[in-house]
Amino acid sequence: MNGRTLSLVIGVLVLLALAVGAAGAIPHRPPPLPSAASGAVSDGLSYQGRLTDAAGAPLDGTYTMRFIIYDDPVGGAAVWDSGNVSVAVEAGLFTTTLDVDQDAFDGQALWLSIVVEGQMLSPRQELLPAPYALGLRPGADIVGDSIAPGDAVLAGRAPATGTALQAQAAGGVGLFAASEDNVGVWGTSENGWGGYFTSDEGYGIRVDTQGADHFDHGVYVTATGGYGVYAQSAQNQAVRGEAGNVTGIAQPLGAVGVVGIGQNRGVYGASGSGVGVYGRTDNNYAGYFQSNNYRGLYARSASGYYAGYFTNQGGSTQPGMYVNGTLTVTGSKTGYVVDVCLNEGPESLEVGDVVAVVGVGDPVVGEIPVMRVVKATAENASAVVGVVDQRFLVDEENGESIARPDTAVPQLDAGNGIQPGEYVSVVTLGTFKLIKVDASFGAIQPGDLLTPSPNAGYAMRAGEAMPGTIIGKALDGLETGQGVIAVYVTMQ
Repeated sequence: MNGRTLSLVIGVLVLLALAVGAAGAIPHRPPPLPSAASGAVSDGLSYQGRLTDAAGAPLDGTYTMRFIIYDDPVGGAAVWDSGNVSVAVEAGLFTTTLDVDQDAFDGQALWLSIVVEGQMLSPRQELLPAPYALGLRPGADIVGDSIAPGDAVLAGRAPATGTALQAQAAGGVGLFAASEDNVGVWGTSENGWGGYFTSDEGYGIRVDTQGADHFDHGVYVTATGGYGVYAQSAQNQAVRGEAGNVTGIAQPLGAVGVVGIGQNRGVYGASGSGVGVYGRTDNNYAGYFQSNNYRGLYARSASGYYAGYFTNQGGSTQPGMYVNGTLTVTGSKTGYVVDVCLNEGPESLEVGDVVAVVGVGDPVVGEIPVMRVVKATAENASAVVGVVDQRFLVDEENGESIARPDTAVPQLDAGNGIQPGEYVSVVTLGTFKLIKVDASFGAIQPGDLLTPSPNAGYAMRAGEAMPGTIIGKALDGLETGQGVIAVYVTMQ
């Protein structure tokens, strides 16, 4: 092979669709993709050359050739190697296709080395682009001047399992798209996701808007048959919204469906003919309201109907509404109000026990102090404060004290009383059907005033009771012995 020479032409077939989109308002539907071609363009390089002997005479026959692409004109590393291939040469001319790995073409300069029958030809030949392929080099602008509305400046297609267009960056922006008057990025899908975004440690998607108008939304979402927004978190809040200066405002952590924190309103719900805010739970509060300095809950009706309606339809003794603190009600109501207290006595308390205050303890939730109570008797009747409702639990959750009724334990079962040192909810206002009464000191009739009896924890007919010792009015009667009746607790 000494003295053989090779002259060559490298052909690169490039398909480039040039188009431009007209500016304007957001269309009702995205522009259609260009029609798919009848056949895919080969990703190989068409290589043509002329092989002669030392005297310049063209050669004929089949020759073993090898094509290697390097990242340097002399040394460097090989980025692709064809291996030995058989190439037919006729009158010195030959044509072959190099099935080059497309990953090698990332904008870097490349050189081709050729080996014929074991002899490496020199020098290496630089691979140059076809003219229009220059528009695809890194940093190039792909611009179209005049196209139809449905065309695209750059179109990519992939089979069902492939990727039409992929953008990657080590430290910069993977893909940047901008529009002055229309959509920066438009994603659509017939049956899958219009857009799918993931992040290992940062934001899956982040949206900013600099508009000063209240219609310049950061995110605008519409839906016809599904959810407008579906959000889920395995360990944290699914949706969290903050507005204004939220410094110093309580900011909960943990698995919460929706969190709203605002300088003015944390969450605002409104409805024209339905429910503004609807809360429901299987085992705990449908709504929990707490305030350190002002209203925990503010409800107002402009129609003369209910500003708030609370009910319990589970058939239990639990109230439709629980208030920790002071409740002011204007209008109609049903149910009862309770306060959280601490069992300070030497014995357990049960549902229906009449209790009296013996002091005050530290707040459990917020800044409201907790009354310390014991079973009431005729001797401490002037200190009577209400009737035992149920055991109350105080848990620590995310650094905050969370108070809730202990609904898991049937309070009237033997051995399940509220033990000394445990918290208890005490009815201080409203209709309660489980007060313990003693008719040994006189039959009790509906409408009778009740006061603590000599038997600890029981109420009896008041008679000539002193002011401040009245628990409420009997709603049921009891002729003899001890029992349980319904009472309207008034704490007069």
